[in-house]
Order: sequence, then structure tokens, then C-alpha cells
Amino acid sequence: MLELSDIHTYYDHIHALKGVSLTVNEGEIVALIGGNGAGKTTTLRTISGMMKPRTGSMTFEGQTIAGIPAHHIMQKGISHVPEGRRIFKDMTVRENLDVGAYTVTDRALIENRIQEGFGFFPRLKEREHQLGGTMSGGEQQMLAIARALMVAPRLLLLDEPSMGLSPLFVEAIFDIIVKLNKERGTTVLLVEQNANMALQIAHRAYVLQTGEIKLSGNAADIAQDESVRKAYLGDE
Repeated sequence: MLELSDIHTYYDHIHALKGVSLTVNEGEIVALIGGNGAGKTTTLRTISGMMKPRTGSMTFEGQTIAGIPAHHIMQKGISHVPEGRRIFKDMTVRENLDVGAYTVTDRALIENRIQEGFGFFPRLKEREHQLGGTMSGGEQQMLAIARALMVAPRLLLLDEPSMGLSPLFVEAIFDIIVKLNKERGTTVLLVEQNANMALQIAHRAYVLQTGEIKLSGNAADIAQDESVRKAYLGDE
């Protein structure tokens, strides 16, 4: 579904991604783990069109997407839930969902998708007319994901969905990611510092260090790798 080959991305003169190559197959959950500054967020921003790679190729469902505008990439079927949620805090839950469907013109279809979102996130239905900024961090994360689903993406990019959440909400968010994958068939590329949880739900994983892929394979195998366990899973 998604293929990156030898991607190099820069912040001005800072070489952030140094030849990143990865694939995401349809129906998978793929985890991208690594420390702070490894290039995980930059990878997602490059895929979604928020940053342009300087060199390398990037295809989605066989079509080149490297360097094209972010809204065109979204229309092709890729939604990006950025780190920090970035909901509209002065708008209600329903208004946030409406904004997420700004490329959809069929009002009945928008309403169907809102109700589908409420099905995955019953808590949002309870807070339908509540301002986003008055909700808890976990509820805001649910809203951010539900908003991204309003364009019915085939690939969902999730950047640190558990960041800053209570353990109860972390578990709920990961349960929802699995449910979206299994029941809705949504393919997921997951960036997550909670490597233990990410590797538990992922089919495959990549380990990114200082802008380079250092390890890849089945998530269960990555979770047993000694260097990964020491660096990211808390083993001594």
C-alpha cells in the first residue's frame, strides 16, 4: 500500500531522514519506534505531505505522492493524526468532526460518518455539544482520531496517540486502534514512544535511530531483540 525508498528529508540544513525505506501493506498495523529526535514525526510529516523529501521515492497504492500537497495526499486516502492532538478547542465535538469532513460534500454521508465515529467512540457521543478544549486529554485524542476518520482513510498515520494520557486512556486508545484495524479494515502506521504497547498490537515494526532504519521485522521478533529491550522496553 505504502512504500518509501531512500527518503532524505531536511529541516533547512539539518539532515533529519537519512535514506529511510519502509513498506506498509494493506490491512497491517506497522509500528515505528525510536527515541526522541530519531525522525519518527518527520517520517509521518513527510508521508502526509507536510514536509517535502529532498530525494527518494514514495508511493501510495502505486501512485507517486512524494512532494505533492498535503490536501491532495489526504484525498488519496491518507489521514494524519499529529502529535499533540491539535483539535479545535473552541469548537464542539460535532463541529470538530464537521471540519474533518471538509472535503466531503454529501451531507448525508458526513452524518453517517459522524455516527460511525460515535460508534467507535461512545464517549464522544455523550459530549457531542461540549467544547473540545474542556475535555480530558484522552477524550481529545479520541476526537482527533474520529476527526481523521471523517474522510474514510485507507491509511491512518498516528503520531504518539498515548502521549500524556492516563494508563486507563492509553489502554482504551490502543484497543480502539486494534478495533479500527480489524473491524473497519483501516491500515495503520503508528509512531509511539510506548514501544511495549505498540509492539503488542503491531504486525510489523521498524526501529528508527537518528534518521535511519536500524532494525525491521515482525513486531513479536522486534520485541524480543536484546538491543530493543534495553533501549525501549526498560530491560536492564
